[in-house]
Amino acid sequence: MLGVGTYRVAEASTADIDGQTVTADEAARQAREQATAEREMAVVETLIPRNLDVGSWSIEKVHTPKLGAIAVIMRTPSGHAFQVDVLRRDPAVSGVAETGHFAMFVANSGDGSKSTEEWQARGAKVLAHHIRRTERSGSPLPRLMTFSERASQHPFGNFSVLG
Repeated sequence: MLGVGTYRVAEASTADIDGQTVTADEAARQAREQATAEREMAVVETLIPRNLDVGSWSIEKVHTPKLGAIAVIMRTPSGHAFQVDVLRRDPAVSGVAETGHFAMFVANSGDGSKSTEEWQARGAKVLAHHIRRTERSGSPLPRLMTFSERASQHPFGNFSVLG
């Protein structure tokens, strides 16, 4: 009996995830990370719903928070794709649009000295308008970094999610 029980414990201490054998501890860690990511995305989807009506602009994809920001892929009325990074509001650096808690930055590969294309800036402002409503609703808000924190903690970060 002891041998059978030992075998079952050993057998149960590994799992097959995506074709790879991992330990039970690794499987549990991955499950916790997955659950955390799902909770974070639920908060993000409350802030920026998939079916959010942004008028003449459209939202193509809302990404899970990464490197302290939510990357939102939008399209201008003419169909041009652009990325808006939603970060926590930073008293040191203003975004293209701001809410009580967040700042929108158009990711244009600039360092702050490059002008933002007008239709992209307007799209970020429309997005901010909708985020303000969610802020007022009392829904939980995602924990994000400020622009300064992200620049400090990820000085060589590749923040673009557009190809």
